[in-house]
Amino acid sequence: MLHGHIVKIGASPMLKAIDHLVIAVPDLEAATENYRELGFTVSPGGKHATASYNSLIGFQDGSYIELLGFYEDSPEHPWWDLLHERGGGLIDFCMQTDDIQADYAKLQTAGVTMTDLTDLSRVRPDGYELAWVNNKVTGVYQGLVPFIIEDKTPRDERVPKERTHNNGVVGIHTLTLVASDLDLVQHVYTPLLGHSGTPLTDADLDARGMDYTFGPHTLRFLTPNRASSPLAAHLSENAPVPYEVSFVTHDVPGMLSLRQTEGVRIRLVPA
Repeated sequence: MLHGHIVKIGASPMLKAIDHLVIAVPDLEAATENYRELGFTVSPGGKHATASYNSLIGFQDGSYIELLGFYEDSPEHPWWDLLHERGGGLIDFCMQTDDIQADYAKLQTAGVTMTDLTDLSRVRPDGYELAWVNNKVTGVYQGLVPFIIEDKTPRDERVPKERTHNNGVVGIHTLTLVASDLDLVQHVYTPLLGHSGTPLTDADLDARGMDYTFGPHTLRFLTPNRASSPLAAHLSENAPVPYEVSFVTHDVPGMLSLRQTEGVRIRLVPA
């Protein structure tokens, strides 16, 4: 893998780190059990008013996985089609921000299509009602650009308190996303971060792309060099944009079973 040089642009980044990953599943109870069998500590999340409910996997770096299902049909939900028409799995990701209004304005300036900032809530199994504000990214930007979140109740109440796992995972390392247009990626992320990213090539995937670092996490955008790349097949299948996520572990590294991860490519890498 070859890396280039970061080119500074001079903006003041406010996006801090990955807040959480969204994995959409057809059967939340089965997915919860599968992830427990993989060595993750899975906590009950609760119900949203928008027909979805979740289980959560918290990490020591402050991020978490949201396993998301639906307790009733909700065709108008922005993630409904991603689950039922595009295969589900790792469908979206959220970023922490120091200034949600400023970052929302930057996304608007970059031409990102998205909903308004909206007040949302979730009731935990213990009855505590969490409240926050976020947007949802739509169109060609969905899955390529994160939605952003600002808590109205303490964030510590939203993030799972159990963060130790039998598989030794302590946090997210890299989220890899498939992009058909790297120029579009740079157009959005350069003003957000204040630099144009780090160019790279990936011989294993026959791809080229860019790395962007947010706190302890890396977003890796790759585009296939030719039709024989596995990423080309991913694009042709109209699968959700996120392709793979790697987690740091103090235990045994390697790829996890696709059957148990609900089809999500999860790689454990050594700390």
